[in-house]
Amino acid sequence: MGEPLDAGERAELARLRAELAALRAPGGRVRAVVAAVLLTLGCLLAPFAVVAAWTGSQLSDTDRYVATVAPLAERPEIQNAVANRVTAEIVDALDVPALVTGAMDALEGRGLPKALGDRLSGLSGAVESAVTSYVRDRSMEVVESDTFASLWEEAHRAAHTQATAVLSGRGSEVVKARDGTITLDLGPVFDKVKQRLDQSGFDVVDSLPEVRPTLEIYSGPALAKAQRWYQVLNALRWILPALSLILITAGVYTARFHRRALAVAALGVVVAMLLLALGLLAGRAYFLNTVAARGLNTAAAGALYDTLILFLRSTLRTVAVLALVVALGAFLTGPSSAAVRTRAAFGRGFARLRGTGHGSPWVWEHRRLLRTGAVLLAILVFFFWNYPTGLVVLLITLVVLLALALVEAFGRPPDDPGDDS
Repeated sequence: MGEPLDAGERAELARLRAELAALRAPGGRVRAVVAAVLLTLGCLLAPFAVVAAWTGSQLSDTDRYVATVAPLAERPEIQNAVANRVTAEIVDALDVPALVTGAMDALEGRGLPKALGDRLSGLSGAVESAVTSYVRDRSMEVVESDTFASLWEEAHRAAHTQATAVLSGRGSEVVKARDGTITLDLGPVFDKVKQRLDQSGFDVVDSLPEVRPTLEIYSGPALAKAQRWYQVLNALRWILPALSLILITAGVYTARFHRRALAVAALGVVVAMLLLALGLLAGRAYFLNTVAARGLNTAAAGALYDTLILFLRSTLRTVAVLALVVALGAFLTGPSSAAVRTRAAFGRGFARLRGTGHGSPWVWEHRRLLRTGAVLLAILVFFFWNYPTGLVVLLITLVVLLALALVEAFGRPPDDPGDDS
């Protein structure tokens, strides 16, 4: 006779027997194949579900939309691009060489020697450079001021669907996307720069006509494809997440070993989120290469791309972290020898922490209810949290682990001698 089996060995033996019985059961292979297909389809749909949910949230939440686009007004790439475009528009409208020529003609009409006038006319290039520098300085003052940030935020709050105008093709008064081109309307900024120049004594701008300059951010045939994909995903923004969750749930339910299937599905979702992250990086590179090939402002286009997908990145990280937590939980609660040994080690640690004769028999008796309550409360907090992030998921997980640890630490088994006597 050998030594009796310990708790971990007995659990491992039970697990092996259960697996053998499942393999010998009729229809076991068919059930495994069906579960694998369902889990695979659910994981493959997960990235599309995240993208679809992101497009829907950008349309329905004004505050979140404003939080997305408002920081663009403070990005140096955007500020420089706007200042350069407005400066070029003002200098072109002023036509400095024509102004210098007209001034010289007027002076010659009042007796200025023609030779001297010709020499002064040769300075028109230097004058234009000085005017350009002066106008750009005033333009940068405008775009770096709170006025520009306020104009930007107010315009986008008034039409919060503009963030998706790039993909939907609808456009707006500020952002337009049509005929494969995305432009940013700089009319309000142009007017502010004119006002700043006039206040500084450069009143020649008062004669400028009404101008609505635009900043071309992107132009290319890929925009039409992106718009079609966006419209499809936006139409399925509720269906895809629900379908992905249903397929994964059905796959876990169909599988013989539910915990193992749940862990595999969660890891599959993590892989899917990694692929989505790589897809976003590849999309950014393709987007900027197309912009550069057409001679557009790559810095401004990169800032726009990064801002538009900011919450998409946050969402995929949140889903990945949540999936990792689920996979770890499924593993630690399973019957594998590693999980049993891990739980046993924690149990011995809690027993030493509690000490003999201490703790509450009531907590031990109701430990399953307390554990379930802690997990359900965490799930409710997660679902009712407004746009949870990966950090929020980690914090909720740590709080749940602390609650479960307290249940184990304060629960006293019935066979543990108490100190009531």
